[in-house]
Amino acid sequence: MHKHPLAIALLLCLPAAHAAQSVTSALDPAHALERINRNYNTVISAAAPCKEPDTGAPRGHNYCSGVTVRMVDDGPFNFWDYSEFAKKLGASSFTWIRKDLSISKLVRPAGFILRTPADAWALKQPVMETGYLCIFAFDGYTGTERQWHGCGLYNQPIPAGAAPTPNQPNKNRNLAFGSCDISGVDTAGQWRAKYRNGIQQGQCSWNAEQPADWDAMIDVHQNPGKQGEAWIAKDQFNEFLIRTATDTGDGSARLPHIDALVYDPNSTFVAPTRGDVKRPVPTNGLEVARSFQRKLFAQGYAVPVLRMDFQQPAENRFAYLANDQVVSLGISGVIEQTYIQSANWELRLDPGSGRQEWTLVVIPTALGKARQASDQQALYAELFSLRGADPQWQQHETSAGSMRQQLACLIGNYPAKSQWNIEPFRPKVSDSEAAKAGCNPFAPTTSGLIAASSWSQFKDSVSGRQVWGLRVVPTAAGRTAPGEQLYAELLRLRGNDPQWQEGGPGSMREQLDCLQNNYRAKAEWNLEPYRPAAGKEQTRAQGCNPV
Repeated sequence: MHKHPLAIALLLCLPAAHAAQSVTSALDPAHALERINRNYNTVISAAAPCKEPDTGAPRGHNYCSGVTVRMVDDGPFNFWDYSEFAKKLGASSFTWIRKDLSISKLVRPAGFILRTPADAWALKQPVMETGYLCIFAFDGYTGTERQWHGCGLYNQPIPAGAAPTPNQPNKNRNLAFGSCDISGVDTAGQWRAKYRNGIQQGQCSWNAEQPADWDAMIDVHQNPGKQGEAWIAKDQFNEFLIRTATDTGDGSARLPHIDALVYDPNSTFVAPTRGDVKRPVPTNGLEVARSFQRKLFAQGYAVPVLRMDFQQPAENRFAYLANDQVVSLGISGVIEQTYIQSANWELRLDPGSGRQEWTLVVIPTALGKARQASDQQALYAELFSLRGADPQWQQHETSAGSMRQQLACLIGNYPAKSQWNIEPFRPKVSDSEAAKAGCNPFAPTTSGLIAASSWSQFKDSVSGRQVWGLRVVPTAAGRTAPGEQLYAELLRLRGNDPQWQEGGPGSMREQLDCLQNNYRAKAEWNLEPYRPAAGKEQTRAQGCNPV
């Protein structure tokens, strides 16, 4: 009997044609979540700074504490690559967050986290020892007007020999420089005394490798003094500059250091930034993070998507939700495979339920195919051993025995099929009903007020982004029902779908009211959650499609 082992560390949630993707980096998502929350809540200071494990040299706070995150756009490009603006500057902008900073507003609703060098050492992963330049207490309006890759004073030269800061004792000594060192600013008090207006451009940068500078930066950020600039507030982001790994647009050297992808569930805000090529529009962070996850997996990196919720307590700032993932992060271990060649999860839009659903794409071995009827229970047991512990199975098989019934139905009614698609969301019905439904039974999401509803994805004509729309077909009773009742029914049917992430609180309610009151006879109504909540009059004036 031929057997072959499969290490089921992480498997791709894409069609089976992609299932052979080689994963070069796959760390336990639970461990990633634990260390990122731990780092966010670990407050160290210059009194006991981070140190290089092998040399004992002191490092900046980012080396072992806090979370370094870059919030970025998605599009027909690799999000880890460098923009033309970054190439000219020779650096990319990140934000460093920690529980003793009140930062809750970032430039984009999605991005990625860099693994701390200390964690990389502990995990025996590639260590990003160099590249850290400087950090501004607030957005520094960085560009080529600031020398030393954005760390210099605005439109002022750097004295000869001042950059990088001489006599840095660590591995990053050839890059780190803070313009506060040449501005007579060594403490938070001196910063506040010097900068009282024009701060965004006028402020100096703090040295990324001087622990005392990090302490001063935190003090300044939390207490900037009296001023009236919108960007200078403790809930706003700081700006941490990291040298580009190459002088080209290729940012792939960063890939081994990405610890997680993140999104803010409470924000669709996209700030205007230098180097933008399109007008910023509100964006669904989860969909962007999912796109990032797919792109990373295509490069061989299986990285979790984490929710970064600034409304939660600091100890729970980051959270892992299985439903947010579009790559199956699976379980660790090795299972002897006799009947199953591969079993991979795919997230797809189901035409019956009208929402994204998980499908388990199963390819049997030659032996499994030959004995699919006689050894069916053993085949199912092997499949369950492989994938039964996955959250896609555990959390979505709402009708016990559904997966087993679908497998039996496919083997019994379609014995020639060499690929089986079984889906945990489907209900368990009688064997005859399952066969009649082509082994794909489903419970329609309908009611007395809503005859049909389904999600679809399309390209927004303004932003060029892929966005979600909800098609709603009301019944005759639904068209004349009180608005509150109709909305409550739609919310019951669709409100828990991951696509329902509004561009502003009440956006979907406003669109539904507008359509019911102004387009009552229209056969179907199209609602788009990414749109802002613009108010009744503006929503009506813009054809129920507020922008």
